Amino acid sequence: MAQVVNPIYDTVFKYLMQDEKVAKVLIGNILKTKVVSIQMNNNEYSALLPDGKKIFKLDFSATILDRSGKNQLVHIEVQKALEEGEIMRFRSYLGAIYMDETKKYQETIKNPKTNIETVVDHPLPIHSIYILGHELGDGLEQSVMHGENIFKDQEGNIIKIPDNNDYINGLTHTVTFVIAPLTKKNVKTHLDKLLTIFSDTEPNSQVIELDEYYDDSEDYRTIMRVLQKASADKQLRGNLDLEQYAWNNQLKMEQRNQALQGRIDEMGTQILQQKAQLTEKEEQLSQQKAQLVAAIKALSATNTAAQIALIMNISQQQVEDILNTEKN
Repeated sequence: MAQVVNPIYDTVFKYLMQDEKVAKVLIGNILKTKVVSIQMNNNEYSALLPDGKKIFKLDFSATILDRSGKNQLVHIEVQKALEEGEIMRFRSYLGAIYMDETKKYQETIKNPKTNIETVVDHPLPIHSIYILGHELGDGLEQSVMHGENIFKDQEGNIIKIPDNNDYINGLTHTVTFVIAPLTKKNVKTHLDKLLTIFSDTEPNSQVIELDEYYDDSEDYRTIMRVLQKASADKQLRGNLDLEQYAWNNQLKMEQRNQALQGRIDEMGTQILQQKAQLTEKEEQLSQQKAQLVAAIKALSATNTAAQIALIMNISQQQVEDILNTEKN
């Protein structure tokens, strides 16, 4: 076993994915294709948001092999989140990519009849990868799930869309979910073994133990070499401490907010209970008053107000007020 820094942390994950070989290995295996070349774009995003959610995003430009074995330029978006509730932010990032006019490549096409060359813009196909630190619920217990838009004709027959069809591929994208907590529960494939490096999602787990030879392949050894190199990097370890410090502070703040909300909810419950008790007492007083009025009315048939006051042990004025109210 080898002790290495935990790649579930943004600091380590970025260090890992900056290595071109590792990026090719992980993304290639996740997308089930060969990555010919890949470059990380300088627009990563990492934040602890006010609601306590920790998210991280990396973008890549890459050349992969399409289904026909030809080179295809693509945009790859990797987003990572450890807690639930990040769906709207994922959508906003995805929307920004669709709106980004730089996510394209140009092709020069020569007209064979006129020999005139025309530059044509092609939208880059988008591949989204979401690494989640939480499970997705019943029926979704797989560690990796791939999704593509499926097109059918009116009879329900699946239509195979060519990889070079700009119109459809430019308006849709593929998506892959990696459920980090499940990566060690059902290890079967080569990809499962590679993804076990993300299995420890608990806070304060900066250093984890991984089997150096868990998957005896060059892919796994490539990842382990970079993780071991990262573990020996003093600057990275310092940045990791800062990330942990910020994360712990945010978690403490979230816990305080939850405790405060709990006390507010408890006080609200107490107020509701007191209000219910007051309502009950008011109803009892109302019943007692109704009984008193009924008794005075019954006694008034044969007794004066003074006599009723003596019998009921109340003032004569009270008796007279009740009788006058009843008359009106």
